[in-house]
Amino acid sequence: MHAGRSTLIVISVLTAALTACSSNEPAQGKAERASTGSASASKSPDCGPDSQLSQSDWIDQCSSASATPTADQPDTELKVGDTFAYTDGIKVKIDSIRTITRWGEYDDKPDADQTPFRVTFTLSNGTTKPYDLDNLSYDAQGATTGGQTESLYVDADSKEMTGRLAPGRSATFTSEYSMAKADGKTIVFTMTRTDDAWLKNGSAWLGEDPHWTGDIK
Repeated sequence: MHAGRSTLIVISVLTAALTACSSNEPAQGKAERASTGSASASKSPDCGPDSQLSQSDWIDQCSSASATPTADQPDTELKVGDTFAYTDGIKVKIDSIRTITRWGEYDDKPDADQTPFRVTFTLSNGTTKPYDLDNLSYDAQGATTGGQTESLYVDADSKEMTGRLAPGRSATFTSEYSMAKADGKTIVFTMTRTDDAWLKNGSAWLGEDPHWTGDIK
């Protein structure tokens, strides 16, 4: 009896220690979620078992991509409109994911079975030094049935992320892609930092990169 009880105590202590260690892992930053406001809250869809919504409407309005985040949702799991604030003062907000409808003469217009879309995002520099934007990389992938995206060269209405961002300033940029229509309209957009000062603090290795999930509008 005493041996069994001692074993249980050891297991409990190890479990508690592992939990404490994982909770103390350095996070890259915190989510600043877009406020839905009381007006939109009063118009929340009925997503219960007796919902009168059609299947397609239920998917659009009640899926995890559009659901209200729970209190325990990781800070790195975000929606369009949310901001991720890195611990050093750099912030990233995904403003929109929209179908590309306007093309320049030399732009890469995809085939008819592809959906062309543009991700628009805003960067803010809350540090005291200019930030080299080449230290940020990003990627978009399908999030319905998977799906590989292809980068597009689109000059019309686009703004490439390049150069430096001065302290206290914000700037908006775009990135253009195409994805097979068969793979749906939901994508996940991930932002990754590669600057030396950030990598040296360990957060980039131990913390998950922020990613935004949303539908192409």
